[in-house]
Amino acid sequence: MSNSNNTSLTALAAYLAARREALLNNWRTICETDTSIHTVSGMSREEFNNKAPFMLNGLEQRLCQQPSDIDIKLMASEHGLHRWQKGYTLHELLSEMSHLSQLVRDELRKYWQRFPTSDMGLIAQSYDLVAWFSLQSINGSVEQYTELQRMAASSRTEALQKTLSELEDLSRQRGDLLRTSSHDLRSGFGVVKGAASLLELGGKSDAERKEMLEMLNRNLSSVYQLVIQLMDLARLEAGQESITMQRFDVSELLYSLVQTYQPMAEERGLMLQANGPAKLMIDGDPIQLQRIVQNLVLNALTHTRSGFISVSWTNEDGQRWIMSVQDSGPGLVNQQPGSFAEVLAPTVESSSAFGLSSPEVDVREAATINAPKTASSGEGIGLSIVKQLCELMGASLEIETQRGQGTLFRIRMPIYRNPPGS
Repeated sequence: MSNSNNTSLTALAAYLAARREALLNNWRTICETDTSIHTVSGMSREEFNNKAPFMLNGLEQRLCQQPSDIDIKLMASEHGLHRWQKGYTLHELLSEMSHLSQLVRDELRKYWQRFPTSDMGLIAQSYDLVAWFSLQSINGSVEQYTELQRMAASSRTEALQKTLSELEDLSRQRGDLLRTSSHDLRSGFGVVKGAASLLELGGKSDAERKEMLEMLNRNLSSVYQLVIQLMDLARLEAGQESITMQRFDVSELLYSLVQTYQPMAEERGLMLQANGPAKLMIDGDPIQLQRIVQNLVLNALTHTRSGFISVSWTNEDGQRWIMSVQDSGPGLVNQQPGSFAEVLAPTVESSSAFGLSSPEVDVREAATINAPKTASSGEGIGLSIVKQLCELMGASLEIETQRGQGTLFRIRMPIYRNPPGS
């Protein structure tokens, strides 16, 4: 490359750097007006920009022919991870990244219109670099997002296999019971009724009959709940669930839900508390929100052996509100890179348009991106349902968990479906 070419491309990089803030602001504005993207309004400026400043840094280094310490595709992968955490759909992510690429091309066109040159090779080279940037940014973000979707689906397959295994175990237990009773029972809940009657006829001690009946009822109840959850998840993934937006007082809903579960908490010796403003009006779907809270509270009641469960909520910044469910239980079993506990852990956002790095975040994201791409066992169907419902409602889900200390689920949702005055 000639010195004149190098100087011109360096000048182009300087122009893009000077236009950085305007480009990022235009990017958000376009995404907010794109009717196919529904999640932008629920994020702060720093959350929305995420890794875009780093990716633009990499492009400018390439234009300047400098040794680049930035892997744009890796940055885009971390951006895809962030968007998955925030509840983006794949279509939203694709639209967002396409808008960013188009804005960079627009800036390139403006530059050459203002500083024309007769060197067509130089212009072609600049467009080649921008095309390469677009390809790296879109492919990186989409590949990571789709990989996370695959892992979640694989985890749900394991949960289904576990359910089928429990059904087989229960079937064997039924067979043993029926053989000792010399009767042929049909299936389903008829087994419970028939087994209870047969056990009362004799042949076993009262303690043995009680133990067998409790075991049968307990296992049937557990499997029944798993099957119901799988049906809910199947409807969500098939797109058969929808949201019905309305204005309602979320504080009234949450206080009422917590009160509903007080008898169960007291029976288990747990303290269940609700804390939040007396009134908080939001736009949302009360039915789907109730499903999210029920899944999280029931999960906490099931796994917390002693201690406390707290449901809290607050208005975060006038545009978003936060709802959290925290328990003093054992913590999530699987906390390895690639698990929900790792992927949905909260991050420290950078406020820099120039892409200043955060070593702590970089290490965690690198561990997640480079984790073995295998399904995580023990994630649970309920958590998958909560994640899917959050995506449906344009909400983000974060998880903090410590073994032996408990788990915190934090959900951020827009207060308004559209910002007031829009």
